[in-house]
Amino acid sequence: MDIYLDHAATTALDPEVLNSMLPYMAHFCGNPSSVHRHGCRAKAAVEKARKKIATLLDVAPSEIFFTSGGTEGNNMLLRGVIEAMQIADVLTSPLEHLSVRMPLETLARQGKITLSYVQVDQYGGFMLDEVEQWLKKHPHALVSFMRVNHEIGNITDVVAIGALCKAYGACFHSDTIQSIYCGLADFQSCHLALGSGHKIHGPKGIGFVYIDAKASVAPLITGGSQELNMRGGTENVAYIVGMAKALEIAFEDKKKVVAHLLAIKQYMIGLLKTDMPDVTFNGKSESLTQSSPNLLNISLPDWDGRDMVVYHLDIHGIATSTGSACTSGSAIGSSVVAALQKGNNHAIRFSFSKNTTFAEVEKTVDLLTQLYRK
Repeated sequence: MDIYLDHAATTALDPEVLNSMLPYMAHFCGNPSSVHRHGCRAKAAVEKARKKIATLLDVAPSEIFFTSGGTEGNNMLLRGVIEAMQIADVLTSPLEHLSVRMPLETLARQGKITLSYVQVDQYGGFMLDEVEQWLKKHPHALVSFMRVNHEIGNITDVVAIGALCKAYGACFHSDTIQSIYCGLADFQSCHLALGSGHKIHGPKGIGFVYIDAKASVAPLITGGSQELNMRGGTENVAYIVGMAKALEIAFEDKKKVVAHLLAIKQYMIGLLKTDMPDVTFNGKSESLTQSSPNLLNISLPDWDGRDMVVYHLDIHGIATSTGSACTSGSAIGSSVVAALQKGNNHAIRFSFSKNTTFAEVEKTVDLLTQLYRK
């Protein structure tokens, strides 16, 4: 049995994406910064990909910059905007990805910013009124909330938050990494946002950031004039082409994929409630409207073997996770689940893709039930 239910960590490379990359991996070797025809061919491929991404997201090509992925992207945007716009006050959530929280906490410890957190309830929700009251006291600040939570799938109302930030002259950053695959990207509400290739059946090690023309961001990586002087280093041409192709496919197949993900998620929820009635759902992941269709996060009933459930599933050929892949090697557990006032409660994250089948879900719940009954 080989069942993969950890698509929030990474997705399989789409064959169409691989085919789009191969010419730039095997034949076209030019450096995009070179002025000869080989370089010009590579440069043209990069700019074509940039324009495609911008068109799909309804932004300007000059507002898209390529990075190595989400972690670099968040660091670049947060550190860069704070430096360039001399921002002193930042508001965020305890549920953010570590690539958001750690740079902000580092800057706070260094005395460069004052960092505040909204209060979240047991489902990961927070009050917009609290955001507005904070903005009234801290105009021209930075606000950072992810569009879709990477562990519990909660969907944040970025439209409402973006409107509040605009009203109070604040800059709004949103970690939109997990939102694009499920058709929940909304870049127009943000000043700063980003994407990552391997979350949408593209290659690993490539991403992009969106910087609204009204925002200023200082470069994180210097040493070259690439990316309009925003990121030094030779562009990864083949991977940029592949990411643009992956995004194109994601947008073309959006309605069909989202419908499939919702059906898969609903099916798994039904099986779990029937076979394991004591299971609980973390955050709002049980909801089909308030959480992402590709994520389901559960906590298991108390039994002696539940500490090893993810390992037992893996032994039987089923890949899941206890949370973000970026913390899988850490002993601290899920900081997201801990922020829900539940502690480290043996959470399991199931995440689906367009390739997930109903049979795979059924086999997974069946094995989980067997482990529980033993």
